[in-house]
Amino acid sequence: MDEQQLYSTAPAGNPASKFDPGFRKDLRNSAYGYKNINSVPPPPNTLAELIRELEVINHFRINNQEDKLLFTNTKNPLFDSDDIALLELLDPRPGRSGVSLIQPYRIYHDHMAGDFIAEILRDLDAGATIILDLGNAHPEVMNYFSNELSLAVFRHQVEKFTNDRLGDHFIQLYFEEAHNLFPQSGDVTTTYSRLAKEGAKYHIGMVYSTQSPTTINKDLLAQTENFFVAHLASQDDVNTLAKINIAYESMKNDILQAKTVGYIRMLTRSHRFVISIQARKFEPIRK
Repeated sequence: MDEQQLYSTAPAGNPASKFDPGFRKDLRNSAYGYKNINSVPPPPNTLAELIRELEVINHFRINNQEDKLLFTNTKNPLFDSDDIALLELLDPRPGRSGVSLIQPYRIYHDHMAGDFIAEILRDLDAGATIILDLGNAHPEVMNYFSNELSLAVFRHQVEKFTNDRLGDHFIQLYFEEAHNLFPQSGDVTTTYSRLAKEGAKYHIGMVYSTQSPTTINKDLLAQTENFFVAHLASQDDVNTLAKINIAYESMKNDILQAKTVGYIRMLTRSHRFVISIQARKFEPIRK
């Protein structure tokens, strides 16, 4: 772990600051005295010192739960349930799992990681194209990061709209394998549903691809304005497509049977009828 980086990002305040949790002097004196440590060290300034401090305080808390030092001036407990859970995770009682409980999740963490959401929002404002490759990620990880980033983009654009800073800048979100991200649900308050309903006002557009329209959130499908339909293999899928847009009703058999690569039936907001087009395979220019 890069302790210097962690220290630089830790908040500074009063009484808590950086690695110092800011415990009162009388509590520290009693806690260290209870551990038979007569010389109370200065407030922690390193990660190792912080761990020692929390272990000493937690030991005192466990064995002196009614001590007045463990309560605020208003008689409220000094440590709430979340604080206690973290203390016992760091310094578990006999028979408890402690930190070992979260060891399997270390593979999802990088001690050099920064605030990727802030970096992405900054790059989007600068007009950059951002590709987030989650294709090989665990479904829970994929859903988490996709939702967190989408929500951050939405809030960022809402904030710009509120302060009249949208200008002529637009953000387009692309989602592959959308059936993994937009499952059927009766909840119309999800991030993706809000993007579909309100995104245009905040200069956010969405493009998504799926092989199975039947598994997509129906609220999201209803808000879709432009369709590019290649091949669908299921009768249920083409029926769903026709229900969403009646223009595809007469083309259901064609969609099921035609398998020409690149053959697409396009229906856009600016056209009343479905247009058949042949999309050329993308060939990058090699220099």
